[in-house]
Amino acid sequence: MGMKLIYLGCLSSTKYTDTCENAIQIINKIDDEYKVLEEAPCCGALAYHITPDTTLEEHVNLVNDWFKKNNVEKIVTICAGCYNYLTYYYPKYKADEFEVVVEHLLQFMAKPENIDKLDLKYDGKKLRVCYHDACHLRNADIPIIDEPREILNSINKVEVFEMENNKLNSICCGAGGGVYATFKENSDYNTKSIFDQMRRGKALITACPFCYTAFKRVAEEENMKKPIIKFEDFIIKIMNGVDPLK
Repeated sequence: MGMKLIYLGCLSSTKYTDTCENAIQIINKIDDEYKVLEEAPCCGALAYHITPDTTLEEHVNLVNDWFKKNNVEKIVTICAGCYNYLTYYYPKYKADEFEVVVEHLLQFMAKPENIDKLDLKYDGKKLRVCYHDACHLRNADIPIIDEPREILNSINKVEVFEMENNKLNSICCGAGGGVYATFKENSDYNTKSIFDQMRRGKALITACPFCYTAFKRVAEEENMKKPIIKFEDFIIKIMNGVDPLK
C-alpha cells in the first residue's frame, strides 16, 4: 500500500507553523494514515513563471522521483499554489507516469463522509463569514469553488456571506505573479477592494497562504478590525469549542 502524504508547501511550513499543525490535526482526525515528511521537496510553483520548459521538466522529474522513492500514492496539500501546480504541470510533463492522487484540504474535508467525521458544531451566536476564492483554487485544472462553502455552511449557526465578486468572478488579492513586488499600489488596491465587499461578514476566511499573507499585511496597515483567518485555523477553533474569531 502506498504512502499518504500531507504536503504543507514552502510558505506555510516556514511562516505559518501553527496553521500547519491545525491542518495536520484536521486531516488525521479524518484519516490518521496521512503523514508529514520533513524533507518533502518544493513543488517549484514560483519557478514556473520565470524558467524555460526544459528547466520545469527537470524539476518535475526530480520531485516525481522523490514521490516514487517514498512510495507516495496520495497527497493532501494545504497550499493553493501547490495544488494548482501539482494537478496541472505534473500530469502535463509526466503524462501517464504521474500517478499520485492530489487533493487540496478543502476537497478532502468536503467529502460528505469526512464532514460527518469532523462533526463540526458551533454554539455561539449566528456567525456570517466571508470566503475569498483564491485564483490558484478557482482557476485550477479542477476548480475548487463549492467545497469551502459546503464545509462552512455545514456548521450550525455559521453562514457564508457572499461578496459581490465571488467564485469565478472573485478579485485577485494581488499577492502572486510578482505583482506585489513590482506594483505594490495595485496589489494593495485589490486587497482593499475585497475588504470593502465584506460588509455584513464578521471575518474574511481564505484557504490560500499567499492571499492570507497579503490580507494580513494590508489589514495591519489599514488597522482593520475584522479578523483575517486561514481556513484550517477557523475549523480547528470550531472543533476545539473556542471563539473562531479570536
